[in-house]
Amino acid sequence: MTETAFPRVLDFVRKVAPFDTLTPEELSAAVEAMEIAYFPRGQVIIEMGGEPAQFLYIIQAGSAKVSLPQKDGQELLVDQRGEGEVFGAVSLLQGSRALFQVTSREDLICYLLPAEVFRELVARHESFERHFRFGLARNLQALSRGAGPAPSAGGLDGAGLEASLVQSRVAEVMARDVLTCLPATTVKAAAHRMMMRQVGSMVVVEESGHPIGILTDTDLRSRVLAFGRSPDSPVLEIMSQPVHTLTPDNHAFEALLAMSTHGVHHLVITEAERVVGMISDHDLRGLTGSSPVTVVRDIEKVANLEDLVRVRHKIDRVLEMLLKLGGSAPTMLALVTEFNDRLTIKLLELIEAELEHTGGGRPPVPYVWMALGSEGRREQTLRTDQDNAIIFANVPPERMEGIKNWFLGFAERVVDGLERCGFPRCQGEVMANNPNWCQTEQQWQQTFLRWIGNPEPATLRLATIFFDFRGIYAEADFIENLHGKLKEYLEGNRLFLRYMAKNALYNRPPLGFLRQFVVEKSGEHKNKLNLKLSGLTPIVDAARVMALDLGSTETNTLERLQLITRAGLIKPAMGADLREAFSFITLLRIGQHLKARAQGEMPDNFVDPADLNNLQ
Repeated sequence: MTETAFPRVLDFVRKVAPFDTLTPEELSAAVEAMEIAYFPRGQVIIEMGGEPAQFLYIIQAGSAKVSLPQKDGQELLVDQRGEGEVFGAVSLLQGSRALFQVTSREDLICYLLPAEVFRELVARHESFERHFRFGLARNLQALSRGAGPAPSAGGLDGAGLEASLVQSRVAEVMARDVLTCLPATTVKAAAHRMMMRQVGSMVVVEESGHPIGILTDTDLRSRVLAFGRSPDSPVLEIMSQPVHTLTPDNHAFEALLAMSTHGVHHLVITEAERVVGMISDHDLRGLTGSSPVTVVRDIEKVANLEDLVRVRHKIDRVLEMLLKLGGSAPTMLALVTEFNDRLTIKLLELIEAELEHTGGGRPPVPYVWMALGSEGRREQTLRTDQDNAIIFANVPPERMEGIKNWFLGFAERVVDGLERCGFPRCQGEVMANNPNWCQTEQQWQQTFLRWIGNPEPATLRLATIFFDFRGIYAEADFIENLHGKLKEYLEGNRLFLRYMAKNALYNRPPLGFLRQFVVEKSGEHKNKLNLKLSGLTPIVDAARVMALDLGSTETNTLERLQLITRAGLIKPAMGADLREAFSFITLLRIGQHLKARAQGEMPDNFVDPADLNNLQ
């Protein structure tokens, strides 16, 4: 490593997991041993069946694909790696001929860590061993799916690895030897104990063992050193609160979701309200190959639309890997929603700042960016069409035209930005840049009242989209007020719900005489089932009507099913069956989307029953 390149490489590698767990001295020694290499697009870097890798490759720029070539000339895509990710660890750990082929998907710049240095780090550091062992398991799982039995890894065969990954619990990946201290402990004493244990955090607990805060290296820098606070101050004054906790029985997916939702890197694990462990995004990064929390932070740090578009690809990689590893439909949909909401909010902030900077000014009145349809129900899959609208504050008639034109121009920029981030425009133009769906609070209330008083096919169709609304970005309580008005209008016109119920019966389950599947008879999707229209829509529509009948403001279908079951509108057994059906079809649909994307095709909602196994 040259002296001129060393600082730049060091700054980059210290942010890459698990190198971010090394001491400054160990990190410097590792970087000094590295080389810099360039690989043009399409170059095979590691040949399947070839000699073991001689380096761990750390991607500085570009991307690479890990694949399994097939006899027919095709290849099975195992994984994709991008900036800040690594490859070559499988071959290095196995010490045998390469199991996979690694090819540069685009021009690639990598930092190369020699094999002997890598193996020493794995031997000395549990964080390295755990991180790369899970990476090996992930690739072997893909191998077992695509080419029969996988070679063993640490005594686990392919099936055992798959089961351990899909069913991973927090107890399996958490650190059990957690450093704790009492609230009165001084900052100096706490920092010394953290240094001696070489950890970046400690849990602050009461005498009973109940956690009340967490102290991290970041807290010491930003709340003590930056403000010249006395090292004799108690940790109670500088610790981070509140503490976010899970139990050892929670799934690893739930930990991922909790970290993403709360924007934290650590969760405290408790039993009977006592600390028994801690889990960090570093621990989970080994399971997923990337960290959802890191992606969330990347979104927050974005400074322009171009960077946001690039982050979108990181989101895709995380979601695709998580979905491949398994997990429940509610958890996966919640994580997709979390990413999409954060991306949308960041885009709104960027467009507002851009307009202000270019002389367009700030929003003239408070507004709400409203999500509709599947986005409003928090049921988006990898990529679904946009369905959005704007509610802005009531204004005098003389100001209406100017203010509405501002929001329409603003909305067009946001809709265009979402499209660039991979969310196609709605073919029915149900978007905030449509003047019909950019209205004041009073106009929206009048629109809902007009629809309910005139239940025609067009208004019933719009109701199925717009009545599943929620606010993504809100500067006022317009959403709560609109929910209240909707409930009031429906109570005053029960006939509308009858029409909605009748309308919901048009999309029936695809079962014909003798319970045979009814498939498409002709066209592009001949002999296929429409998972969305024939599988999910009947459940979504029925749950919507019954939830509105109860006056509920809940929009999520699974939550609605639980609500109407508790209310006695359907029997518990039927409610459980419907939730299971909805979850299964959702995951099957996601699987179809992943398969299409891996083959470079546009995802759709159609499946051939012949491609399903007996259980499916």
